[in-house]
Amino acid sequence: MRKPFVLATAGLLSTGLLAMGAHRLLARVPAAPTASRSAPSPLTAPAVKVTRDGVSLAFDLTLTPRPLEAEQGSPLQAVARVALTDARTGEPLAGRRPLAWMRLRPQGEPAPDDAACKARVRTYLGGLLSAQADVDFNAYWFLTLNHDQTVSVINPQIAFDRTKLQHLVSVGGGAADWALLPDRSALYVTVPSQDTVSVVDTQRFVVTRPLRVGRNPGRIALSPDGLTAWVSNDGDGTVSVIDTPGHAVRDPVDVGPGPHAFGFSDSGRTAWVSARDATALTALDVTSGQMLGQVEVGVGVTALAWSDVARALFAARPGAHEVVVVDAARREVSRRIPVKGGLDALRFDNTGRWAFLVHQDTSTVDILDAASGQVAHTLTGFSAPDSVVFTDAFAYVRNTTDSRVTLVELKTLESNGSTPSQVRITMGQRPAAEARELGRSDPIAPLPEGNGVIAAGNADRALFLYQEGMMAPRGTHLNYGREPRAVKVLDRSLREVEPGVFTARGSVRENGTYDVQVLLDNPRVVACLEWTVGQVPLDASFAKTLPLKLTPEFDAKRTYAPEETVPLRFRLEPTAGTGTPPVAPEEIRVLLFRTPGTWQVRTEPRRVADSVFEVDFRPPSPGQYKFVVGVEGRGLDLGRLPTSTLGVSSPLAAALTSESTP
Repeated sequence: MRKPFVLATAGLLSTGLLAMGAHRLLARVPAAPTASRSAPSPLTAPAVKVTRDGVSLAFDLTLTPRPLEAEQGSPLQAVARVALTDARTGEPLAGRRPLAWMRLRPQGEPAPDDAACKARVRTYLGGLLSAQADVDFNAYWFLTLNHDQTVSVINPQIAFDRTKLQHLVSVGGGAADWALLPDRSALYVTVPSQDTVSVVDTQRFVVTRPLRVGRNPGRIALSPDGLTAWVSNDGDGTVSVIDTPGHAVRDPVDVGPGPHAFGFSDSGRTAWVSARDATALTALDVTSGQMLGQVEVGVGVTALAWSDVARALFAARPGAHEVVVVDAARREVSRRIPVKGGLDALRFDNTGRWAFLVHQDTSTVDILDAASGQVAHTLTGFSAPDSVVFTDAFAYVRNTTDSRVTLVELKTLESNGSTPSQVRITMGQRPAAEARELGRSDPIAPLPEGNGVIAAGNADRALFLYQEGMMAPRGTHLNYGREPRAVKVLDRSLREVEPGVFTARGSVRENGTYDVQVLLDNPRVVACLEWTVGQVPLDASFAKTLPLKLTPEFDAKRTYAPEETVPLRFRLEPTAGTGTPPVAPEEIRVLLFRTPGTWQVRTEPRRVADSVFEVDFRPPSPGQYKFVVGVEGRGLDLGRLPTSTLGVSSPLAAALTSESTP
């Protein structure tokens, strides 16, 4: 598995050999480009190569010059490329999962030897905020769509004694649905109360703009190529189409009273749109938005799904107790398949053959074989199921009145006359039905490795990490008091783009010589290389300096009492020489939390003097607490500024401790 779940990978280092690799200097910094609207040319150089333990490894880094419209101080974007081949045969080593980091070597420090390199990789795997790489090509976050108009960004790579909540993004209103662009550059969130789609920048984790769409936007779907996003405007019978490269909204298309559902055929060239109160499906050209035709299927379509196996579009009509099969090429109905009523979800597995029909009212799941056009299995024993997602091996069905998730083994669907294999895994303590609202988006997301999922525990206000083959979740991540209605995985780690070739994006802020560490899982190898960067503008390096200085004015060594309210005063002022303006109270977020434990408070401080602020601390019980300050708008996420540890014990215990101290 990739880095967030490979703390145990530190054990690889005991048998992995260290390779101190070749050296590579980039060419001189090119002359400043002339003003032009054309895309800047990338800066690259031949790869560094090294061979260890029968593995030939090549590493190179491509920098993209900063666009003219970029803000002063912005870093350069970089793409790392790692190529792995068998040293003897030259064949690519496909299917591996390498990890890579870059650390800027301080001036005068010698290149690390084998032991130092080994220790550095072990430190990165430990997940401490104080030991982060300058460039991390293994970034991996869980995103949750919450009940309180926010999106949580949880970093599972951070060690357990720190808060894992890296960002909290306010989307401007109650969220209905969301979609992550395939290049992972932005997240779209529909906000019905504002008639907008919020665009969340997934580099900075801020809303960059609201896109005005139709009335009461609900579901949102991406075309297979990711170049367009389709928004159901439930309040006015239209669909808005967003051209994702420029976040530009086209004129709305009238398709009939919503809510609407979407499906895509012809390798994503044709979009199909249903309207629940209309009798026809509408086919639209994805590129031009031109209407191609309509197919009469009857009123009440609630879901659409395309099957490559059947080369047909499947439409769910719960009220008519049927699934309508549409020949997309001829644009006509080819079959009507009778099914149970109360159809709450229709979705195909990754092969496009097996469609799962989820019936919440009857607590059953029908499995339709697209090859034959018939229901092949009817499964029972569910508890008001409402959604299904897939890995290559299993279907995951969420039960809403039971805290268990039902796994259906897909390979057992082929067995004629026998019941497919099922297993139920408990995810948390409370069923989803006890939450405020279940939401419309998927509450379970497959992990990129394909062998597990992350599941949102709505009522438990937590996430549960499950790996296939286990009988219980292997980990729990708190959502800090918020109900996660949906979950996604934002994965920026190295991905295989062709056999044996892996790439990932990162940001580079500073020129100099970098130590590059690459950890390979199979065979077990750690290769340490050197790469020198010389094209980063100086203002980007200056921006690395923290713009604000935090000075606690409370006594962190004092022992505090439970249930006692104490003001914690601190000074937060611009760092000398940075030219940073003073910070306002509304920009600051203070996090107080108990470790270990679930108690936490997030608040905005009050101003008591210029650059001096205060919050009230009222710990509920004895223990150890953390004081963390963040100013996200200034690039200071929680954890970047120094933190304080506060001890809390009963007055009697504190007195006894004081008396026993010599």
